[in-house]
Amino acid sequence: MWRKKNKETRRIAFANNSLLNERYVKNQVTNSKYKWWNFVPLNLWEQFGRFMNQYFLLIACLQLWTEITPVDPETTWGPLAFIFLLAALKEGLDDLNRHKGDKKANERMYHIIRDEEPMDVMSKDISVGDILYLEENMESPCDIVLLSSSNEDGSCYIQTANLDGETDLKPRIGLPSTASLGTDEALCSFKGVVECKPPNPDIYVFDSTLKMQPDASEEEILSLSVSQIILQGVHLRNTEYVYGLTVYTGNQSKLGMNKLTPDTKWTKIDKQINRTTLVIFSFQFLCLLIFGITGGVWKTKAGKDKFYLYYPEDERWFQPLVIPLRFMLLMSLMIPISLKVTLDICKYLYASLINWDLEMWDDENEMGAHASNTAISEDLGQIEYIFSDKTGTLTENIMEFKKCSIFGKSYGTKHRNSSALEDPELLKAINEQRPEAILFFKNLALNQSVVPSYKETDSDDEDDLSDSDEEQEIIYKASSPDEEALVVAASKLGIKFTERKTDLLTIVINKKPIQYQLIQTLEFSSERKRMSVLVREVDSRQIFLFTKGADDVILERIRDGQETTKTIRHLERFAKNGLRTLLCGYRTVSEEELEDFLKRFKKASNEIDNRDEALENVFSKFEQDFILLGATAIEDKLQDEVPQTIRILREAGIKFWMLTGDKFSTAVQIAKSCNLMPFDGLLFPIEGGDQAEVENSLDKISEEVQDLDKNFYIIVQGSTLKIALEEVKHKLLNLSLQASSVICCRTTPQQKAGVVQMVKDLGKMTLSIGDGGNDVTMIQTAHVGVGIAGREGLQAVRAADYSISRFKFLRRLMLVHGRYSYYRTTFLAQYSFYKSIFFCVIQLTFNFWTGFSGMSFFNSLSVMTYNGVFTAIPIFFFLLDKDVSEESVYLNPHLYRDSSQGRFYNKKTLFWWFIRAIYQGVLAMVMLAGIYQGRGYIYPSDASGIDNQLLSMTGFTIVIQIQTFTMALETKHWTFYNHFIIWGFLVFFYISTIIANTLPNLEIYYLLFRAYSDPIHWLSCVLINTIVLAPVIIAKYWSAQYIPNRADLVREREVYYRSRGLPINAADATILNNLNSTEGRVIPAYNSSDFGINGIFTPFKDCFGKSDFEELNKKDPLTTLIIENIQNDILKKKNQEVRTQRELEKKRKNVDLNSSNSDDSSNSNSSTTASSTTEDEEDDELNN
Repeated sequence: MWRKKNKETRRIAFANNSLLNERYVKNQVTNSKYKWWNFVPLNLWEQFGRFMNQYFLLIACLQLWTEITPVDPETTWGPLAFIFLLAALKEGLDDLNRHKGDKKANERMYHIIRDEEPMDVMSKDISVGDILYLEENMESPCDIVLLSSSNEDGSCYIQTANLDGETDLKPRIGLPSTASLGTDEALCSFKGVVECKPPNPDIYVFDSTLKMQPDASEEEILSLSVSQIILQGVHLRNTEYVYGLTVYTGNQSKLGMNKLTPDTKWTKIDKQINRTTLVIFSFQFLCLLIFGITGGVWKTKAGKDKFYLYYPEDERWFQPLVIPLRFMLLMSLMIPISLKVTLDICKYLYASLINWDLEMWDDENEMGAHASNTAISEDLGQIEYIFSDKTGTLTENIMEFKKCSIFGKSYGTKHRNSSALEDPELLKAINEQRPEAILFFKNLALNQSVVPSYKETDSDDEDDLSDSDEEQEIIYKASSPDEEALVVAASKLGIKFTERKTDLLTIVINKKPIQYQLIQTLEFSSERKRMSVLVREVDSRQIFLFTKGADDVILERIRDGQETTKTIRHLERFAKNGLRTLLCGYRTVSEEELEDFLKRFKKASNEIDNRDEALENVFSKFEQDFILLGATAIEDKLQDEVPQTIRILREAGIKFWMLTGDKFSTAVQIAKSCNLMPFDGLLFPIEGGDQAEVENSLDKISEEVQDLDKNFYIIVQGSTLKIALEEVKHKLLNLSLQASSVICCRTTPQQKAGVVQMVKDLGKMTLSIGDGGNDVTMIQTAHVGVGIAGREGLQAVRAADYSISRFKFLRRLMLVHGRYSYYRTTFLAQYSFYKSIFFCVIQLTFNFWTGFSGMSFFNSLSVMTYNGVFTAIPIFFFLLDKDVSEESVYLNPHLYRDSSQGRFYNKKTLFWWFIRAIYQGVLAMVMLAGIYQGRGYIYPSDASGIDNQLLSMTGFTIVIQIQTFTMALETKHWTFYNHFIIWGFLVFFYISTIIANTLPNLEIYYLLFRAYSDPIHWLSCVLINTIVLAPVIIAKYWSAQYIPNRADLVREREVYYRSRGLPINAADATILNNLNSTEGRVIPAYNSSDFGINGIFTPFKDCFGKSDFEELNKKDPLTTLIIENIQNDILKKKNQEVRTQRELEKKRKNVDLNSSNSDDSSNSNSSTTASSTTEDEEDDELNN
């Protein structure tokens, strides 16, 4: 019997013992999907896994039954084969490229040590337990544990761009026990054993242990962490060579485990199209029953009297089976076989338009927008909720140390924009070596993970080079901009961090180096919200534990009895100014405490399964009884045009939620400054430490907002949010959906994703935008994820569906690309259904004259080319169509509501498209039959009578004409390409049919020449087209004149402006924000009063004559208020010009103008000084 393979629970890698490692896979990388022998069956299996493909395969197979097929089988088999071939070709080419990449990676040569022998092998032959040798700039082919390097301390630097997109160098440090094993000879005798978790995708965790000998005792076990792992795909930098023990190989590496295909995202419109397909399929089944039964009844009552009709002798199966199946095949085109291919191509082109858009190009970062997911552009036009990170998303993520508070005294508060680094009192405290100031900045200089490097400065004097401190500039490489800002601040004040070794940190104070032994780093994490370092000063042997972190975390760990009021008041004031704050503390540690801590730390470090939990328990007990040193305040400025962007998107009907790790006050201040929480409503905090308190807070707020006649906003902290999400989610959700904005502060990455999932589960369309690794889960949870390429690497960008370089580009991405994509896709889908149903309705109507026999009116060539050629290509150029211009979309953001609320594709729009198809199909066929019906009709060219083929080709010609004019009627934005394709394909139809008429093998041979020579043919075309299309034209005119939608009104004004030669300039954020400037614009920035009934924005009328105003106002009474606004704008501009002219005249006449200006300047400065003095007095009051 077959035995189930045991699941791996531990990975144990034995150095120099290949026999014990042979159960593990080798390092062959496989990214390809297919093999040469399984490509065809596997690809076909995947394609037939889709319902629509199964449906068309069934139709194609039924058409092979000659008794029931009304047309040749080629009409379905041909398009089906083409679509399958196209999909298979795309998959095959993609997989071929993957095969080439795999071959290149697998055949790269590496030097290893295996079974005590050095050798060179291909990458694919590397095994677990091999000792790998890497040189500088080489890429690691597998996951290895760092043993030694060219540096004495066993350290090296790696670049992880292939993993997380970060280009900064990261240090890796070998254990002291293995650092001396730096040669092949030494490593040939190495018998170490690494025990770790089985292969997993977590690139930031490597909890494992190392035994220097297989029989080592528990006391000799060494702890390994992520600091000792070099992962597959990273590059070795600034290090001559390293040796490492292989632990994970091939697709079992952490990079390989992360290559799993993410869940496919389906757009909302895709789901609607699938439901529409099911409705049409049900309609087909209904028609099948009705026409099948009717055909059977006709055959029974009238068919047998027709001697020319053939019925089989055994009729038992003919009536209940053949006739219904004929109608099923006849109506199979109702679900267009080309729809999926058409939409897939369009989606790819939508993504290309985003990639090519120079309006979203950022010169500073030399980066444009990029669509990683080409299948969901339409969802960008249907977003209802945006969830945004703060730091690096709304802000620049460029940190600058601005203010601080040290032992209750604040610095850098002379002015709002002043800096503590320039505060004379702080500089004096540093120069006088005051202990509290030195300790505070020692904390900032030592409690970090930055790597210093030196940049040689130019000097013409070689003698000057001897002074390295003067001639060398220190560059700090930090994983966090906050850390870098704090270390740079300490350096500027004279406490300079200069060197990092494996266990030694060096700082310089007044040019005197002071060394600290780094005993242990207690790393920062989103859960801990703090970072600590345990160091021993080498000279004094005194042991310090420095900490810094979030205020709520640090305050609960400080020593009892301390005076914290002043520091907390300073902290709150910093936060209200929108600054990012941290609290700092320290304590001394005795030798006994240190020994006990290291013992417990070693035990926890040797845990493999629950190491993080065990370490946190040890850290939490140790990080207590701190002395509060003070607080730091770092400024992170808003990105350009963030307030304008949020204002426009809010006007578009989109609600914003900010999810940040910052504290309450900072989050509120940033929300106000970026228009996320304008000063037009009330803020309600959700508070509580347990379920009862949180529920009571939610109930109280819900009661208060019931009769509130203004906007309101809610804010919740991470600790409260955790309780709410677990216990009272429904109440939190109900209240949040009523709020204009929601702010979640002190949140973890898991909480961010939980909030997004909560709203997503309600059926709301969500978009998440962020820039860092802690935003990845939130980005992946939302319907649409947008990553900003920032200073925290490219993790968010790689996880996102779309990437942009600045937050302001989100406006264009959604309002322009999102709305246009949705608008175009909805038309393409509905038009595809319409033209197919229209064609099938003609077929069904024709059967009223054929005894409901299931006979096809059109010949096989017409059936095959209708959807595949003559109506397929022209609709692609609807991709260029715009219902309104881009400028109007910017200036009328309420237009976005049409797409976000699904007004382009819903039951109502589908109903009218279907009614249009049915009445046009019936009317066209009835009129055509009425014109040509009659026994005496003959063609004048050859005196032959009318036959089915001639009638069919005349009908097909009319069908193509109707579709051409329908596309013309639906086009809103005409370009040369639209004209060329739409009318060009009508000409192409005539040319191709004329050519086809000359081919004797075709059944339409010479038919059209007879038809084209007959005036009745041309008169029929004109008459039927006119009568069939007239109701559509009348309905469109009526709708535009009497029940216009938002786009109709805006489009009418566009035509009005342009007909008078008045351009509509693109509205950038500067124009939108400057309501007084009228230069170079026609449509002004909007405000709340610019929206009339139904929230429709009414652009103002230009400076026309009075009669023009009155004429246009008759059509649109909503513009009266806008006219008054324009007249006021003009009057203000004229008054400003008059004042300017008067001032110029005054300057010419006034000889003492300079002195007058000086007096004015003095007055202004006095005013500023008074304002500053007020703030100084407030600060002095706090300090005193």
